[in-house]
Amino acid sequence: MSADQAKLAVCHALRSPAVAGFVRAAVHAGYQEFFTDHLPAAHALVEEAFDRLAASQQPAPDPAGLTQVTQALLRDSFHKADGAFWFNAQYQRYKTVLKPETDFQQLPALIAGRRVLDYGCGSGYLAARLARGGYAVYTTDVLDYRYPEARALPFVQMATPTDIGYPDDSVDTALIQAVLHHIAPAELEAVVRRLARVARRLVIKEDTYGVPADLAGLQAQQPLLRTFLALPAEAQFQALVLIDYYANAVAQGLPEMHMPFAFKTVGEWQNWLAAAGLNVVQTRLAGFEPGRLHKSCHVWFVCERPAP
Repeated sequence: MSADQAKLAVCHALRSPAVAGFVRAAVHAGYQEFFTDHLPAAHALVEEAFDRLAASQQPAPDPAGLTQVTQALLRDSFHKADGAFWFNAQYQRYKTVLKPETDFQQLPALIAGRRVLDYGCGSGYLAARLARGGYAVYTTDVLDYRYPEARALPFVQMATPTDIGYPDDSVDTALIQAVLHHIAPAELEAVVRRLARVARRLVIKEDTYGVPADLAGLQAQQPLLRTFLALPAEAQFQALVLIDYYANAVAQGLPEMHMPFAFKTVGEWQNWLAAAGLNVVQTRLAGFEPGRLHKSCHVWFVCERPAP
């Protein structure tokens, strides 16, 4: 999607009561876990945000109105200029301590070898946690905003998402977490094929939809997943769009982030990765898992380059 198309997709998602209601409930569930000292304020903040975002799209989709309300929320409600504001302070702790630890506990079962490339490493908190856990970690991103501990790790800044400046077979596993749907479709195949030359194994985590019944083993433990899977496919896609927009543009305060919303169904990802020359050796449903502030339908795809 172009930037204009993506913004319009958010507008349409907000105009669907089923979609907006589901995402509002999903955000409440995440905040219930993490903002235990500020629950009434967190509840009120979510309600205000979704009420104002939805109202901005009546009586018709209004991308300009979406931008205006988002900017007002960041300024007046989420107080993004004030790092000491309770939401921002707790969100920072989640991003820097709690989320990397949750990720680290999951990854040893998926990673092969000790040399790991964190593609799209961002601030580097997960990379630093992996390094403390005994992995030899290499990092890359199109921007460099790593925090001090992560700056001790090898880093190559990319000019474009395909500009992955590590040699072939230089790492055992490339880790790509919730990154691929932020890459323009025209560049996606080149990114994956290049990563498959750098590493024999790719561990990919993506927000996805259209989950096959035989992957839905966590439904009994995850009411949000059951509700999500009961939505029509188009509504599931719209829910992912709105979750991604709210988490990045509103909660994180980055409305300028590139969000092409290149979401695929589980089957589409499996077929696409196979067509890109990879063997998909494991597809694991994480779903709307605990330990996530902004919950989404996450699926792991573990891929390997075929032996020569």
